[in-house]
Amino acid sequence: MNKVLGCIAAAVTLVALSGCTTYDKAESYVTKPVVKDVKKGMTRDQVRQIAGPPSTEITMVHARGTCQTYVIGERDGKQQTYFVSYNDVGRVMNYGFQSCKDYDTDPQANQ
Repeated sequence: MNKVLGCIAAAVTLVALSGCTTYDKAESYVTKPVVKDVKKGMTRDQVRQIAGPPSTEITMVHARGTCQTYVIGERDGKQQTYFVSYNDVGRVMNYGFQSCKDYDTDPQANQ
């Protein structure tokens, strides 16, 4: 009986520790300047001072304005991206953990 309880305790510990590793990876992205310091309403110049130059910039098709994608890291061989979108007067409108291409999708496509 003690061996079974010991195995269960070891399994639970391993699962808990593996969750910490995933959390640590996500935590590292939250500390990137583009993620933690960019806020809605900022100008394009303010964002560039904080985050540096973006990897790409597009004029959006399905949303108005422009969008910049930043590569903030790599996980499992895949680039992790963060977008910052701007309205027509160059102010931050939205941001998040995806690329501009993924953000600027047709809202009617899934209907």
